[in-house]
Amino acid sequence: MPSQTAGPLEPRVLLAAEEIDATVARLAAQMSARYRDGVVLIGVLRGSVPFLADLVRAMTVPVSVDFMAITPYTPDSGRVRLLKDLDLDIAGRDAVIVEDIVDTGLSTAFLRSQLARRNPRSVAVCTLLDRRVRRVVPVEIDFAGLEVSDTFVIGYGLDHEGRYRNLRLIAAADVELLAADPDVYVPVFYGQKA
Repeated sequence: MPSQTAGPLEPRVLLAAEEIDATVARLAAQMSARYRDGVVLIGVLRGSVPFLADLVRAMTVPVSVDFMAITPYTPDSGRVRLLKDLDLDIAGRDAVIVEDIVDTGLSTAFLRSQLARRNPRSVAVCTLLDRRVRRVVPVEIDFAGLEVSDTFVIGYGLDHEGRYRNLRLIAAADVELLAADPDVYVPVFYGQKA
């Protein structure tokens, strides 16, 4: 995978817009081939929204869309709470959880378990980024875009304190620089002062 050379304030681009488009097209084709009768795509709020929107447009079969939102796992409790549940009934239907990134697998395993209780025909997982190196819970990924290392990433739905979600790229960012100044990359990506 080609990447840009990065300076201290220039994050390394992992996926440029063209590579994102090609990855989305590949994943949409794989899902369209598997679910010829249609599928319910379930976006995990909020990071999956740009990816899900592009994926839906690239699908060539009937698609229904719904969303779920959960709290992050807290390191000391291992608990998660459902904040927004589905509006659609998925009983007897094929469902695919759409994530921006699968990291530890804890959230994905929780969602898959929740959905399996609703008697769908099948539950699969599609993620743009798969960070297996951080996996705590073994979770099957049915459709994966790019495997990434243990680096902090921003762009295309992935954020830091609500920033950078709208970028048409995915970049590895310096988490220490972001912790010191969440707007540190604003001039780099948006051509303006923070």
